[in-house]
Formats: sequence, C-alpha cells, structure tokens
Amino acid sequence: MREIKIRSFAKINLSIDITGVLESGMHQVDMIMHQLSFHDDVVVKYAPMKKKRRGEFDIRVSTNRYYIPTDERNLAYKAVQAMMEAYGRRVPGGRVEVHIFKRIPVAAGLAGGSGNGAAVLHGLNQLWKLGLSLERLCELGATLGSDVPFCVMGQAAMNFDIPKKVRRSPLAATCGRATGTGTEIVPLPGIRKALVIAKPPIGVSTKEVYGGIDGCRIEKRPDNDALTTALKQKDCGQIYANCINVLENYTLRAYPKVQELKDILQADSRVELALMSGSGPTVFAMCRTIADAKVVCENLRQEGYEAYWTKTIK
Repeated sequence: MREIKIRSFAKINLSIDITGVLESGMHQVDMIMHQLSFHDDVVVKYAPMKKKRRGEFDIRVSTNRYYIPTDERNLAYKAVQAMMEAYGRRVPGGRVEVHIFKRIPVAAGLAGGSGNGAAVLHGLNQLWKLGLSLERLCELGATLGSDVPFCVMGQAAMNFDIPKKVRRSPLAATCGRATGTGTEIVPLPGIRKALVIAKPPIGVSTKEVYGGIDGCRIEKRPDNDALTTALKQKDCGQIYANCINVLENYTLRAYPKVQELKDILQADSRVELALMSGSGPTVFAMCRTIADAKVVCENLRQEGYEAYWTKTIK
C-alpha cells in the first residue's frame, strides 16, 4: 500500500462582497482569501487489488473526530469519487483509504472540509501517477465546492511532497482573489501576520447566511481593487481599511454570540483587526506579534471560547 500525507490548511477571508445572484440561487462573490499555517493532516493510501477491475475501488475514510461523517457527506470521500469517475480506469482497481487528523474546527468558515477534499485530489494525483496539472486539479475541485480550488492552490504552494510541476505552477499561491461563485481565482502576494482564530460554541449555516444576506441593507463594502493593490505594496494600513466581510451584516445580528466575540477582540489593545471569516461563526484577530497572539488566545480560552494562535503563510 502506497501513501502520502498532505497538510490541509485553514483559510480566512480578508474580504467578502456579494455581487449578484444567479438563477440557480448561487451567489456571485468578489473576495480575497488567505491561507493559514493552522492545518489538518490528511493521509491518503492506495492499494491495488487483483480482484478489482479498473475503475473499481473500495473507499474508506476515517478521522479522529467521532462526530464527522465518513461517508458521501464528507468532501474527502466525494473527492475520491470524483477522481475515480474521471481517472479511475487509468489505474488498477483496489482500495483507497483516507485518514483525516482534524485540528481545524468544523463548520466554522475556515474551509476545513474543503481543504480535506483538496488534499485527496493532490494525494491521488500523486499515488495514481496521473500527472494532472494544478489547473486541472482546480477544475475538479470546483465540482466539489466553491472553496476547494483555493485550497488546491494553497496546498500546492506549501506541500513539498507534491510534484514540482504542480508546485511551480503560476496558480500555486497562498492568497488569491476569487470571483464568480468563488471558483475563479487570481493568485495574489500574501502577507505574514500573527493572528488568532476563535469561535463561540455554536454553529452557523452557510446556506442560511447567504439566504439571509439578500434581505440585509449593506452600507459598507470592501474595495477589492484597493485591497489587491495594498497586498502587492504590503501596505498594512490600506489592507486593514478594506478588510470588510458583508456577510457580517446578517450573521452578527442573527447570532449575537459572534458579535460578542468580535467586540471582545476589538477591545483588546493587542489586536490590530478583528473580522468574521466566511459566513462565521469564526472571528480572526490580526496581532502585531506571535507573543501577542498567544496572550489573546489564552484569554479567549479562559472565557470559554475555542481559540488557536497561528499565522498567515506566503
């Protein structure tokens, strides 16, 4: 049995704007995402079996978190299925096993599940010796979910067991601007910042938030052109000025505990910026130093929040 381990990184949204709604009900977005060093570990294993025909595979997904589904509801499982359907007949049938060591909170707006799915795409590309380009892996990722292509790009930039052809693609990046339904991504230069990610003990439905935002009055939107320029110039003042997530207009009102967490972080002198990531309930706080981030993190834990200190990577 051959295996590969892929680091599956969390992401935050430096900005999110809603630009329209398609007939299908999917929202069009303009947002900038950044990868963090905080990550799950995804081990992908493949064992050919003589009794299996080409294209026939047993799939087994496991995780260290008992409450995470390990069947078709899991994006890692769906990623194996997508690779089987597209390329399974190129390799001997057999067994594919995926073990996910979870650190990233679930349903928290951090793309934990999306990253796990992306890791499976990378892993099977390597184990099956398919030689797929990063562009093709992103296309496959787009069929799984809107955050998956960005996770595919970021993992390519930071996992050195991934083939050089993939790692050296111009698309390999830890920061990017996503438009359309979130799957059309332009790489951007990232920044290095210490930060804390924290969440209250609640879950937030992404579907609910995107459905509810249509009825909200949005008074302030990010200028993503200005944010793009600021990232290229490494101008933190202008970066922070345009770190705006319009989904806060719904989530912070519908879930007061998320607003309470953001208020706590904004009141902390060690915090330079506090913003909700994705549709919530996670809020991240940019800090001046790792030492500051560790203090902020520990204070939040004492208050009963799930919190982690980490940093952006580039």
